[in-house]
Amino acid sequence: MKRTIFITICLFSIISNLLYAQETNATYQKPIPAHENQISSGFYFQFGPVFPQGEYATDRLVINSANDSLNYLAAKIGGALDVGFLIYIGPAFANKRIRAGLDATFLSFWFNSTKPINAANVTDNYYYYVGQKYGPVITINPVDHLLIDISYKLNINLAYHYDEQWKANYSDATYSKYGANFSMSEISVGVRYLIMKFAFQYDFGKQKYDNIGSTHPAVKVGSNSMRIMFGLFL
Repeated sequence: MKRTIFITICLFSIISNLLYAQETNATYQKPIPAHENQISSGFYFQFGPVFPQGEYATDRLVINSANDSLNYLAAKIGGALDVGFLIYIGPAFANKRIRAGLDATFLSFWFNSTKPINAANVTDNYYYYVGQKYGPVITINPVDHLLIDISYKLNINLAYHYDEQWKANYSDATYSKYGANFSMSEISVGVRYLIMKFAFQYDFGKQKYDNIGSTHPAVKVGSNSMRIMFGLFL
Protein backbone atom coordinates (compact mmCIF):
# COMPACT_ATOMS: atom_id res chain seq x y z
CA MET A 1 0.00 0.00 0.00
CA LYS A 2 2.79 2.42 0.94
CA ARG A 3 4.62 1.53 -2.27
CA THR A 4 1.52 2.31 -4.35
CA ILE A 5 1.10 5.69 -2.65
CA PHE A 6 4.79 6.51 -3.17
CA ILE A 7 4.64 5.60 -6.88
CA THR A 8 1.45 7.65 -7.33
CA ILE A 9 3.07 10.71 -5.68
CA CYS A 10 6.16 10.37 -7.90
CA LEU A 11 4.08 10.06 -11.08
CA PHE A 12 1.96 13.05 -10.06
CA SER A 13 5.08 15.15 -9.46
CA ILE A 14 6.60 14.21 -12.83
CA ILE A 15 3.39 14.93 -14.74
CA SER A 16 2.95 18.27 -12.93
CA ASN A 17 6.50 19.35 -13.80
CA LEU A 18 6.00 18.41 -17.47
CA LEU A 19 2.73 20.31 -17.71
CA TYR A 20 4.29 23.37 -16.06
CA ALA A 21 7.27 23.29 -18.43
CA GLN A 22 4.98 23.05 -21.46
CA GLU A 23 2.81 25.92 -20.24
CA THR A 24 5.88 28.06 -19.54
CA ASN A 25 7.37 27.42 -22.99
CA ALA A 26 4.03 28.09 -24.70
CA THR A 27 3.36 31.40 -23.03
CA TYR A 28 6.84 32.97 -22.92
CA GLN A 29 8.21 34.41 -26.12
CA LYS A 30 11.25 36.61 -26.46
CA PRO A 31 10.08 40.09 -27.49
CA ILE A 32 10.85 41.05 -31.11
CA PRO A 33 12.50 44.49 -31.32
CA ALA A 34 10.63 47.07 -33.42
CA HIS A 35 12.04 47.72 -36.90
CA GLU A 36 14.03 50.96 -36.99
CA ASN A 37 12.84 53.54 -39.53
CA GLN A 38 15.40 53.80 -42.35
CA ILE A 39 13.34 56.06 -44.64
CA SER A 40 14.07 59.75 -44.17
CA SER A 41 14.11 62.91 -46.30
CA GLY A 42 17.32 63.92 -48.00
CA PHE A 43 19.15 65.61 -50.84
CA TYR A 44 20.40 63.74 -53.93
CA PHE A 45 22.35 64.29 -57.10
CA GLN A 46 22.81 61.78 -59.91
CA PHE A 47 24.10 61.60 -63.46
CA GLY A 48 24.26 59.09 -66.29
CA PRO A 49 23.76 58.32 -69.98
CA VAL A 50 20.59 59.15 -71.94
CA PHE A 51 19.49 56.69 -74.64
CA PRO A 52 16.93 58.03 -77.19
CA GLN A 53 13.93 55.78 -77.88
CA GLY A 54 11.45 55.35 -80.75
CA GLU A 55 11.13 58.12 -83.32
CA TYR A 56 13.51 60.29 -81.30
CA ALA A 57 16.31 57.92 -82.35
CA THR A 58 15.57 58.13 -86.12
CA ASP A 59 15.82 60.79 -88.82
CA ARG A 60 12.29 62.02 -89.51
CA LEU A 61 10.13 64.65 -91.14
CA VAL A 62 7.84 66.67 -88.88
CA ILE A 63 5.04 68.98 -90.04
CA ASN A 64 4.83 72.31 -88.21
CA SER A 65 1.79 74.57 -87.74
CA ALA A 66 2.57 76.38 -91.02
CA ASN A 67 2.38 73.04 -92.85
CA ASP A 68 6.13 73.03 -93.54
CA SER A 69 7.86 69.65 -93.60
CA LEU A 70 10.96 69.88 -91.40
CA ASN A 71 13.71 67.30 -91.13
CA TYR A 72 14.87 66.41 -87.62
CA LEU A 73 18.15 64.62 -87.01
CA ALA A 74 18.14 61.33 -85.11
CA ALA A 75 19.13 61.76 -81.48
CA LYS A 76 22.13 59.75 -80.30
CA ILE A 77 23.41 58.92 -76.82
CA GLY A 78 23.68 61.86 -74.44
CA GLY A 79 23.96 62.63 -70.74
CA ALA A 80 21.86 63.88 -67.83
CA LEU A 81 22.32 65.48 -64.42
CA ASP A 82 19.61 65.63 -61.73
CA VAL A 83 19.74 67.51 -58.43
CA GLY A 84 16.78 67.11 -56.11
CA PHE A 85 15.22 66.28 -52.76
CA LEU A 86 13.06 63.45 -51.41
CA ILE A 87 10.49 64.90 -49.00
CA TYR A 88 8.46 62.37 -46.98
CA ILE A 89 4.98 63.21 -45.74
CA GLY A 90 3.79 61.51 -42.57
CA PRO A 91 5.32 58.53 -40.74
CA ALA A 92 6.41 55.22 -42.24
CA PHE A 93 3.90 52.37 -42.02
CA ALA A 94 3.82 48.55 -42.47
CA ASN A 95 6.26 48.09 -39.57
CA LYS A 96 8.13 51.21 -40.73
CA ARG A 97 9.04 49.62 -44.07
CA ILE A 98 6.97 51.82 -46.45
CA ARG A 99 6.74 55.59 -46.68
CA ALA A 100 5.16 58.04 -49.15
CA GLY A 101 6.40 61.45 -50.16
CA LEU A 102 7.38 63.85 -52.93
CA ASP A 103 10.29 63.50 -55.36
CA ALA A 104 11.33 67.05 -56.27
CA THR A 105 14.07 67.42 -58.89
CA PHE A 106 14.64 71.16 -58.82
CA LEU A 107 17.40 71.08 -61.46
CA SER A 108 17.48 68.66 -64.38
CA PHE A 109 19.80 69.12 -67.34
CA TRP A 110 20.21 66.69 -70.22
CA PHE A 111 21.25 66.57 -73.85
CA ASN A 112 21.38 64.18 -76.79
CA SER A 113 24.06 64.22 -79.45
CA THR A 114 23.41 64.00 -83.23
CA LYS A 115 25.39 63.16 -86.37
CA PRO A 116 24.90 66.07 -88.80
CA ILE A 117 26.27 65.94 -92.33
CA ASN A 118 28.49 68.95 -91.66
CA ALA A 119 31.12 67.85 -89.15
CA ALA A 120 32.01 71.43 -88.19
CA ASN A 121 30.53 72.63 -84.88
CA VAL A 122 28.69 69.35 -84.29
CA THR A 123 27.51 70.37 -80.81
CA ASP A 124 25.50 73.24 -82.36
CA ASN A 125 23.04 70.60 -83.58
CA TYR A 126 22.59 68.71 -80.29
CA TYR A 127 19.26 68.55 -78.43
CA TYR A 128 19.50 70.49 -75.13
CA TYR A 129 17.03 70.55 -72.22
CA VAL A 130 16.87 72.14 -68.76
CA GLY A 131 13.98 71.99 -66.31
CA GLN A 132 12.42 70.55 -63.18
CA LYS A 133 10.52 67.35 -62.29
CA TYR A 134 7.97 66.80 -59.51
CA GLY A 135 5.80 63.87 -58.48
CA PRO A 136 4.84 61.31 -55.81
CA VAL A 137 7.25 58.66 -54.57
CA ILE A 138 6.77 55.44 -52.60
CA THR A 139 9.85 54.09 -50.79
CA ILE A 140 10.11 50.48 -49.59
CA ASN A 141 12.67 49.22 -47.06
CA PRO A 142 12.70 45.41 -47.49
CA VAL A 143 15.83 44.73 -45.43
CA ASP A 144 18.71 46.43 -43.63
CA HIS A 145 19.58 49.80 -45.25
CA LEU A 146 18.30 48.81 -48.69
CA LEU A 147 15.67 51.23 -50.05
CA ILE A 148 13.62 51.03 -53.26
CA ASP A 149 12.07 54.24 -54.65
CA ILE A 150 9.19 54.12 -57.16
CA SER A 151 8.06 57.47 -58.55
CA TYR A 152 6.14 59.24 -61.30
CA LYS A 153 7.12 62.82 -62.14
CA LEU A 154 5.80 65.57 -64.38
CA ASN A 155 8.57 67.28 -66.39
CA ILE A 156 8.65 71.05 -66.87
CA ASN A 157 11.44 72.05 -69.21
CA LEU A 158 12.93 74.40 -71.79
CA ALA A 159 14.48 72.90 -74.93
CA TYR A 160 16.79 74.06 -77.71
CA HIS A 161 17.63 72.40 -81.06
CA TYR A 162 19.04 73.90 -84.24
CA ASP A 163 18.87 71.35 -87.04
CA GLU A 164 21.33 71.77 -89.93
CA GLN A 165 18.60 71.13 -92.54
CA TRP A 166 16.78 74.28 -91.45
CA LYS A 167 19.80 76.40 -92.26
CA ALA A 168 19.76 75.29 -95.89
CA ASN A 169 16.02 75.36 -96.60
CA TYR A 170 14.34 77.88 -94.30
CA SER A 171 14.87 81.36 -92.96
CA ASP A 172 14.87 82.10 -89.24
CA ALA A 173 11.28 83.34 -89.51
CA THR A 174 9.94 79.94 -90.65
CA TYR A 175 10.98 77.65 -87.82
CA SER A 176 11.46 77.63 -84.05
CA LYS A 177 14.68 76.65 -82.31
CA TYR A 178 13.49 76.61 -78.70
CA GLY A 179 10.34 76.08 -76.67
CA ALA A 180 8.78 75.13 -73.35
CA ASN A 181 6.96 71.99 -72.28
CA PHE A 182 4.83 71.36 -69.18
CA SER A 183 3.51 67.90 -69.93
CA MET A 184 6.35 65.41 -70.38
CA SER A 185 6.42 62.51 -67.90
CA GLU A 186 8.93 60.26 -66.18
CA ILE A 187 8.63 56.85 -64.52
CA SER A 188 11.54 55.99 -62.24
CA VAL A 189 12.66 53.01 -60.16
CA GLY A 190 15.59 53.69 -57.85
CA VAL A 191 17.69 51.60 -55.47
CA ARG A 192 19.60 53.09 -52.53
CA TYR A 193 21.98 51.60 -49.99
CA LEU A 194 23.33 53.97 -47.35
CA ILE A 195 24.44 57.00 -49.44
CA MET A 196 24.79 55.18 -52.78
CA LYS A 197 21.99 55.70 -55.34
CA PHE A 198 21.08 54.01 -58.63
CA ALA A 199 18.01 54.72 -60.78
CA PHE A 200 16.41 53.56 -64.01
CA GLN A 201 14.27 56.27 -65.66
CA TYR A 202 11.97 56.34 -68.68
CA ASP A 203 10.96 59.79 -69.96
CA PHE A 204 8.23 60.18 -72.56
CA GLY A 205 6.27 62.87 -74.37
CA LYS A 206 6.59 65.41 -77.19
CA GLN A 207 8.71 68.54 -76.97
CA LYS A 208 7.10 71.70 -78.33
CA TYR A 209 9.25 74.21 -80.22
CA ASP A 210 7.51 77.56 -80.83
CA ASN A 211 10.08 80.16 -79.69
CA ILE A 212 7.75 80.63 -76.70
CA GLY A 213 4.77 82.71 -77.68
CA SER A 214 6.24 84.30 -80.79
CA THR A 215 4.71 84.32 -84.28
CA HIS A 216 7.03 81.49 -85.36
CA PRO A 217 5.38 78.23 -86.46
CA ALA A 218 5.04 75.62 -83.72
CA VAL A 219 6.13 72.00 -84.00
CA LYS A 220 5.98 69.02 -81.62
CA VAL A 221 8.77 66.46 -81.71
CA GLY A 222 8.83 63.12 -79.88
CA SER A 223 11.66 62.93 -77.35
CA ASN A 224 11.32 59.64 -75.46
CA SER A 225 14.46 58.47 -73.66
CA MET A 226 15.78 55.88 -71.23
CA ARG A 227 18.33 56.79 -68.54
CA ILE A 228 20.58 54.90 -66.17
CA MET A 229 21.57 57.19 -63.30
CA PHE A 230 24.24 56.90 -60.59
CA GLY A 231 24.71 59.22 -57.65
CA LEU A 232 24.60 59.95 -53.92
CA PHE A 233 21.83 60.48 -51.35
CA LEU A 234 22.77 62.71 -48.43
